[in-house]
Amino acid sequence: MRAPVVMLDLEEKLLADRDGSLRRKLIGDLHELQQRLQGELRQMNSRSRYLELQGAIRAVTAAVQVLQTLNVPAVSGQPVKSKNSK
Repeated sequence: MRAPVVMLDLEEKLLADRDGSLRRKLIGDLHELQQRLQGELRQMNSRSRYLELQGAIRAVTAAVQVLQTLNVPAVSGQPVKSKNSK
């Protein structure tokens, strides 16, 4: 028996993103956030705030990497399967 597949709203939107524009926008938005966080990291911060900023930068970097390597069918040329297909 197969485990049920749970798709998040973002996953559904990325699957429906035929031209890759959503993916590019998300990557651009994340790069902007990364720049802001890095700018804040260069300011004087408490140790705890510095660690929070480092963690946030790592999380944003990971999100960018996921989006860049994501095998989105519309972008990769694979057929898009509906969430109800088996």
